[in-house]
Amino acid sequence: MPDKTEDSLPSKGAEQTLNDEANEYDERAAPAATNKRIEELTDLVKRTQAEFENYKKRVEREWTERSRLAAERVIVDLLAILDTLDTAIESTHNNAKGQATGLEGIRKQLMQVLQRSGMKEIDTEGPFDPFLHEALMREETTDEEDGQILEVFQKGYMLGPKVIRAARVKVSVGASNNATDVSCGGSKGNETGNIDDDYEGD
Repeated sequence: MPDKTEDSLPSKGAEQTLNDEANEYDERAAPAATNKRIEELTDLVKRTQAEFENYKKRVEREWTERSRLAAERVIVDLLAILDTLDTAIESTHNNAKGQATGLEGIRKQLMQVLQRSGMKEIDTEGPFDPFLHEALMREETTDEEDGQILEVFQKGYMLGPKVIRAARVKVSVGASNNATDVSCGGSKGNETGNIDDDYEGD
């Protein structure tokens, strides 16, 4: 009687066929797996490069901002010296021409140093701008249109596009529009003719 166990086992020919098919499958699958791995590594490299570029840009921005803040602190401290020079020049201009000329030379040199750091004086000719000027006083007048700068109490300065100190000014209010509210910028918004308490005259 034939052995049923032997009948259930694959023949040597069938086993060889299975091995050949498995080897052929491995040979077909190997390139696909390799290509997939290459794509994954390429994507990883690209993402790493992008992250590194973003990191470099962030560091550059932070360094630029720190440098700007350091320059701003120095310039703000020097503005007090500039104010003192302006007061001295004004008070001595008529009494001691030579002394005033010397002070003007010092001021010019100081301004050149500050301008090289990116500072510039705020223009106070023309209309009031609440982003650049601070209205300490408003004066009713028929000679000027509403919102015109009549007098400068303290000069203002910018560092690049940033206002580091607004110009403190007197602003006109037309006689027919004396109820017009002129924006006072950073001031307390006192009534016409009143100067803010925090302003100290030169």
